[in-house]
Amino acid sequence: MASAIRRDRIFHPDGVLYRAEVKPDAQHGALKPLAKRLDGAALVRLSGALWRWPQGRRRPDLLGVALRVRGNDETTVRLLPGDQDLSFVTATTLLRLPVSTFATDAGDYLDNSYHSIFPYLLDDLGRVYLRLVPLQPAPAGADRNQRLALAVAKEKATLRLELQAAALGDDWHSLATIDLRERLEVDEDAFELHPGTSAMGLVPDGLMQSARPEIYAASEAGRRLTER
Repeated sequence: MASAIRRDRIFHPDGVLYRAEVKPDAQHGALKPLAKRLDGAALVRLSGALWRWPQGRRRPDLLGVALRVRGNDETTVRLLPGDQDLSFVTATTLLRLPVSTFATDAGDYLDNSYHSIFPYLLDDLGRVYLRLVPLQPAPAGADRNQRLALAVAKEKATLRLELQAAALGDDWHSLATIDLRERLEVDEDAFELHPGTSAMGLVPDGLMQSARPEIYAASEAGRRLTER
C-alpha cells in the first residue's frame, strides 16, 4: 500500500546499476570456500534510501547497496538460478537508522560503509554479519552519480566485502573485492531484490530476515500497480 501511494518503491526508489567483478580476497582459511563461491560476475545497485534523485540531493538520507552475486556470467537483470541477493545500508543496526541518516555522506557512494544489519547463517561458522567498505572516496564531481562514474572510469570504484562471526572473534575479515566496471544502460526499475535467496551459502537468519521477501515483493507489486 505504501509503495502504491508513493508511486514507487517504499525504500531506495531509484539508483544506478553497475556490472561488477568479484574477486576472492579471504585470508582466513574458514572463509576461503565462501570466497571461492563468490568469485565471478555481479550486479551492484547503489541508491538513496528515502528520496528520489536529484530532488532529495540536499536532504539527509541513507544510502544502500543491493548486490547480486551471480552463479553465471549473464548480464540480465533477472534473478537466475545460482544467484544470491544481498542488501546493505549506511547504518550498523536497525536502531541506528534514524541517527545514520544524518551521519551518511549522501553526496558520495564511495565515502560510506554499508552494513547488512540482519544476520546470515553460514556452515561451520553459524551466525555472521556482512559489510561493504569502499577502498577510497570518489573523485570530485557534480553529484554522487557523476563522482561514481568518474571512479569507475579510473578503475578506482572498489568495495571490499567483509564478514564478522563470533566464531572468529570480533574482527572483520575480508571475503572479496568488488570492482565496478560499467554502468548498465537498462531500466534499473526492472532490477528487483530477492533477499530470501541463499545460493552462495549465506542463509538469511531471524524473524526480520524471514519477513523481508514478502515486504520487498509487496513493495514491488505496489509500484507496478501505479505504472499501469
